[in-house]
Amino acid sequence: MSLQEMNIKRQAQSLERNLKGVAHLLEEKYGEFQQLCRVFNPKRGYSPTAIRDIKETYKMVSAKLAEARALQQLIRGKYRAFVQLDQQLQRGVEELSLMYRKDYRFFEQNQSTAERGQQVRREKDLPTRLLSHLDAVCGESPFLPSLLLCIQGDYSSLHKLQERVQLGERDICETTEGELWFFLAGVQQPDASSLQSTLKETLLQGHGKKVKGVALRLTKGADAREETLRTMRQNLTGMKDEEIKIL
Repeated sequence: MSLQEMNIKRQAQSLERNLKGVAHLLEEKYGEFQQLCRVFNPKRGYSPTAIRDIKETYKMVSAKLAEARALQQLIRGKYRAFVQLDQQLQRGVEELSLMYRKDYRFFEQNQSTAERGQQVRREKDLPTRLLSHLDAVCGESPFLPSLLLCIQGDYSSLHKLQERVQLGERDICETTEGELWFFLAGVQQPDASSLQSTLKETLLQGHGKKVKGVALRLTKGADAREETLRTMRQNLTGMKDEEIKIL
């Protein structure tokens, strides 16, 4: 065997060792990955740490599987005369690929189910005291002009904002998780641009980078329904902090 052939053979053997190393790593990591995917809480889904670990591990596994297949292709092609590809090792890599994929799909399906459940619960979690107050005030004065606000942000900013607003006799403020709701009775109906400017100055000053809000001008009590509040909340989705939208 010539020196060149010996060098090629050593390269082929090195590739084979790399392939075995990749297969060993995939096999070694699988038990931990499977356990992460299977630990599922139907009410809360997966913890943020588990989600991050599962996704990072699967990303690494996908890269290693691509590496293993590239090594196999090299051995079968360029180096087939120098190293015989281990068929059992090849089958083992493909079996591991299927196992990882199966558990990752299990994770994705469960997480999707949990997120849908959380969304439904969030939609049902409307400020009940506010709704009762709206029914009472608007029932007495069906055509009372008023303003309904929904502000989202961090706890500290919302707390400070709540302290700054002085409520009238027929006004109300209610907090839900990450939200602050105001009903301000007897507010005249300015144009949207003026109202937006006023709200930014009075509500968001000093907190503009941490909160966002939606304002709805009400002209009659019949407009204040559960669906109205859900629509306001939906409008906040995708908005950036420092924004106020007038509906």
